[in-house]
Amino acid sequence: MLDNKNFNKPSYYAILTSDVRYSKKINDSEKLLYAELTALSNKFGYAMPSNKYLSKLFDCSSRTISRRISNLADEGFIKVELIYE
Repeated sequence: MLDNKNFNKPSYYAILTSDVRYSKKINDSEKLLYAELTALSNKFGYAMPSNKYLSKLFDCSSRTISRRISNLADEGFIKVELIYE
């Protein structure tokens, strides 16, 4: 069973792989978002932050976060699975 209360607790470091770091297909904000998602990832490689959480963290709209996530997914850097509650 997953412990949801610690699911979005970031680690002290983030990972920015070279394929993401040097990609010309995503912008710097998307690279930083990718790194944040790695910091939020659990031991299974999943991160479950809401767009609202990320928009507050990066001081932008949920729509902007959605667009950035979509671009990361379109370029194959992340896989997105929507969870409705």
